[in-house]
Amino acid sequence: MLSVLFSKFEVNRRSFAGTLILCSGLAGCAAQAGNISAMESTMVPHVAEYHFKMTRSEQGSSVVDASGVLGYRFEKMCDGWVTEMQQIMILQGAEGASINSAYSMTQWENFAGTQYRFRMRDYLDGTKVDEIVGKAVRESDGVTVTYEIPVEVTEELPADTMFPTQHSVELLKRAAAGEKFGNDLVFDGSGETPTNRIAVVISGEKKPEHKADDPDGIADTPFHRMSLAFYPLGEAENGPSTEMAVDFGENGVAHAMRFDYGEFEVFGTLDKISKLPQPDCG
Repeated sequence: MLSVLFSKFEVNRRSFAGTLILCSGLAGCAAQAGNISAMESTMVPHVAEYHFKMTRSEQGSSVVDASGVLGYRFEKMCDGWVTEMQQIMILQGAEGASINSAYSMTQWENFAGTQYRFRMRDYLDGTKVDEIVGKAVRESDGVTVTYEIPVEVTEELPADTMFPTQHSVELLKRAAAGEKFGNDLVFDGSGETPTNRIAVVISGEKKPEHKADDPDGIADTPFHRMSLAFYPLGEAENGPSTEMAVDFGENGVAHAMRFDYGEFEVFGTLDKISKLPQPDCG
């Protein structure tokens, strides 16, 4: 029973894994044609640590407890932005069995939002069970995705497809403009459903509430709560595959995260955060 629920957990986790990065760090926007916009210039390169705990479990659920940690790095390079994430989640079954799931993802996106590279690795109880490596290039008439691992294959996506960090910038622009809704097609390369139509509801400005170790004070900015629903490309009629909410700081720092796995929910709290230096590009 736990293994069945774990399979569902994996599908959901992959569908928002790229967006977890999306909602933790920002990168280039295609419309800027290689230049960093005013919105992007406010983004703070940083490293952060989060911990997760279960906040809801349905009666009869196969999972009675869930906990985890997340390490996140968002760094500005001379040619674009790099985001790295390592997540560990432990699920405790009703009959005493437990599953240790680990996930890592690295993304690079140029400032223009025209090139994107990604690598995802998935582990179960310490054994690697999946790896995906590829790149995506934006042309005037569409986006071409080329996978290298596990198999070499090419995929064509619509021209309005965004990359994760590009989408993040757009969300913060909407929040700053007072807009409340969004509906965008986003590709992150994270797994079985790498392309999703993401519907978002954006709250008004809220004051920071975290208790993190934050020596640089970069998580003390106001935030907007982003509630997102993920509809896999071509499967929108089946409803959202995943729903989540992120307290997204106006400088690109995620203050907290809430994930709905169906039978249970987990809440992620910011524990520690520090600023990274700007690159020396001569």
